[in-house]
Amino acid sequence: MSKLRSVVLLLVLCAVAMPQTKILLYDFEARGVDASVIRTTTQVMRDALNGSYKYIVVDPPPGTFCYNVLASADSAKKYNAAQALVGNIMTIGGKQWLTYQLVDAASAAVLLADKLELPPMDEFPMMSDRIAASIVEKKPYSATVEPEKMTSPEANPQFKYPRKPYAGMFLTAGYDFLVTPRPHDEPYPDYFSTNLVNLNLAVSFETQQMLTMLQMGLLRGNHSESDITFDLLGNYVAGKGDWAPFFGGGIGITRFSWTDTIPNVGWKNNKNDGLSLNAGVGLIGLRTYYFRIIAAGYFNYTIASNEWDSNRATNSKSMPGFKVMFGVSTPSLGPDATVKTSPACVGAAIGGFFLTGLIIALVS
Repeated sequence: MSKLRSVVLLLVLCAVAMPQTKILLYDFEARGVDASVIRTTTQVMRDALNGSYKYIVVDPPPGTFCYNVLASADSAKKYNAAQALVGNIMTIGGKQWLTYQLVDAASAAVLLADKLELPPMDEFPMMSDRIAASIVEKKPYSATVEPEKMTSPEANPQFKYPRKPYAGMFLTAGYDFLVTPRPHDEPYPDYFSTNLVNLNLAVSFETQQMLTMLQMGLLRGNHSESDITFDLLGNYVAGKGDWAPFFGGGIGITRFSWTDTIPNVGWKNNKNDGLSLNAGVGLIGLRTYYFRIIAAGYFNYTIASNEWDSNRATNSKSMPGFKVMFGVSTPSLGPDATVKTSPACVGAAIGGFFLTGLIIALVS
């Protein structure tokens, strides 16, 4: 019994803390559509508005509708409602369109008006939740879209689709700026480049709030440097829209190249591996499409040594740097990809990943 009292008290406190606005909801006017569509649409809208905890829906007599702004404002006053929601559903060119208007009862002003293509009936709850969000936040219906909240009409043209976990491949390019030069011997202290061009290929997996990338890349400088990087990066995606920032980091291995002067040998090109730590931020875009674009900047900290150099002062160095990259992804390779992602496309993408690795190995 005490638990029941606690729940009731909590509900009362929530109601007091969250003031609710009364809204008069008319049945949508039918123009060339079945009455069952109207009843279903009105009911799911009633549930969505009540579920927003911002509105209390006031119902006029059953079967009544109103699409006149002034009349709806007057009716709202009669029912002590601050706002009224009116609209209609009509068939145009074989498609059904829903139009709605939010009217202020006191001034008869239209606070919000929008139009959308009606989705299949099994998507009505999602549609009504988004219309409710549109009304609560006073913004267009299209602005309420999130990667995992898209209706079927929004999935056309075919390069857009309701977001699901996404697997793809990113091809990126950019620069790696080394803060300190790599270890080397005299007599040419300025021989090595500190700004390197990087070309990367990454296998990626993305959910609504996670982006992971297994990335390998080739870095080239002005003096025949041919460094190779292998990184595993994990990022938290902070937004839910088409464009979202992300931040994170990871660990990897970097193989640097050196050219040293060795007695009785001359110039010798050496390589050695170093552990690399990464941390950075970025922006991922077009998340409701079949492909992505990305821009990111990562601070990397690598500890590497020159195995041919016996001088400890120059042998082992911590080498901080900053990498910027921009790129685009392939279509989704995941199980939820549509016919647009054919087996040939998947095979070509996977083959491209291994071909890039082979080219990097041969070049280095």
